[in-house]
Amino acid sequence: MSPAYLDFLYSLGEFNIKLGLHTIRTMLSRLGDPHLHPRIIHIAGTNGKGSTLATLERLLLESGYTTGSTISPHLISFNERYRINGQAVTSERLDHAFRCVCRECDISLDLSQSGSRDGKLNPTFFEFALAMAFVLFEDSGVDYILLETGLGGRLDATNVIEQPMACVLTRIALDHQEYLGNTIEQITLEKLGILKKSASVFVAPQQKEVSQTIQSYCESKGHTAYWCPKDFFMESGASGTFFSFSRSICSRSSNSLDWRRIFLSRPGLLGEHQYENIMTALAVYQYIVTADKQLNEKTIIRTIANLKWPGRLQYLGKAGKILLDGAHNASGMHALLTYLTTQASEKRILFALGWMKNKNLLSVFDTFRFKNLIFVPVEIDNKRSEKGANISRALINKKWSVLPSRKTQSLVKNEIDGILPDHDLLVVAGSLYLVGEFLTAWQNAEMSALSKKVKSSLIKPILPKSVLS
Repeated sequence: MSPAYLDFLYSLGEFNIKLGLHTIRTMLSRLGDPHLHPRIIHIAGTNGKGSTLATLERLLLESGYTTGSTISPHLISFNERYRINGQAVTSERLDHAFRCVCRECDISLDLSQSGSRDGKLNPTFFEFALAMAFVLFEDSGVDYILLETGLGGRLDATNVIEQPMACVLTRIALDHQEYLGNTIEQITLEKLGILKKSASVFVAPQQKEVSQTIQSYCESKGHTAYWCPKDFFMESGASGTFFSFSRSICSRSSNSLDWRRIFLSRPGLLGEHQYENIMTALAVYQYIVTADKQLNEKTIIRTIANLKWPGRLQYLGKAGKILLDGAHNASGMHALLTYLTTQASEKRILFALGWMKNKNLLSVFDTFRFKNLIFVPVEIDNKRSEKGANISRALINKKWSVLPSRKTQSLVKNEIDGILPDHDLLVVAGSLYLVGEFLTAWQNAEMSALSKKVKSSLIKPILPKSVLS
């Protein structure tokens, strides 16, 4: 994407939160209402949105459908926020969508000159980015649109869609309390704001209080909801996991099915918590896809076994000594630490930890025990990130072993140069922005190392055979 266009988008404020739908409705109206697509899957929740989306996206693609998907934030490139048929869109297409939004919504790169026809429009970063998404999806003519909420649900810009085909509620937990409320009930109600009468609701496993709030809300509003474990559930055994789906879910595709059971030995997405995301995506898939398009069990198993989602329990390096995870709240960190206790509890772990302001994740560590764990605080290059000194102080107050804080670039350089020999595993977590920074620095370091290697080989003198012998 053009640097000038990106600079403009970021000038709108990536973290400029403006809850409400007036601006995005106005923008989409001027664009011809591309959000009135007949097949939109709307996904809200605190954790698991991206993994659920990725699973459903891949299943739909394998079934022969075309898809358009949105994710946020991106890790390396802004292009990642928009996926057509599972691939990030090209910069050329992004530029086209950007110009289209500017032209039709009368938005100038100089915002003071915008809105000369119909009044001034001051979209946020997320509103402008969402408008671009709908332009891209309309131009591509995709069969299904998969939308992640950005923040909450009720007043999130994605809630401009009027008749989604299905709404998905992944696991809900405390997060963004400054915007969504201080209690789990308040946060749940904000996320329930995406539900529409046109859409069936799919509810992933939830804690008891959340389930009660969802049930009361759905009953009072007359929403049709499919629940785990009532309508879809999993059974784990020594050989693997069975996913089961009720007749009420499967009947749209085949009335002859009583219970559809799918066996899965090992998914491509790591961590026990991913099973519930996969199961929820499969339930939606079973419901929306007709019998003539549905994949057989063998293809479903292969599809799920090959799933990848960057920044979610992702190993790097030839030896797999670096583990990245986007855990950025208490629930996500708990899932990461649970995984580490089963896979690396005996290893010497160097934990690179950084987080955004107002997010102290350390209380989760109190319930876990690792034999050899040392922290290195990382200050993310973002105005909303917590200072390295503050992270260090919080860790020391918790009596953890702490190394001096550093920037992400320094952390990557140390790994590339082999200055971390005393550890079996480097874990990088606490924020998706930290993961994105690390991946970017890692990629740049690898390219630099490759470039040096190539240059070295090019300048190697060509000696006569007599000398070589």
